[in-house]
Amino acid sequence: MTQASVVRSPCTGICLLNEREICTGCHRSRSEIGRWSIASSEEKRSILGAVRSRRFAAITTQPTNENVKPD
Repeated sequence: MTQASVVRSPCTGICLLNEREICTGCHRSRSEIGRWSIASSEEKRSILGAVRSRRFAAITTQPTNENVKPD
């Protein structure tokens, strides 16, 4: 296996599943985390695509404090 074909895990070491069982650190589902070590490179790339989408959604839908008025 060449270095270019190795697909690195998106794990950030911050392992906390939200109510949808998506890790708030790496944005993988519980099942994706469990399958990672046995997944093919193709499957890992597919998982990374889903991770990118979830990460983008998390960033763009997080509430901000811009509309909060001080007491």
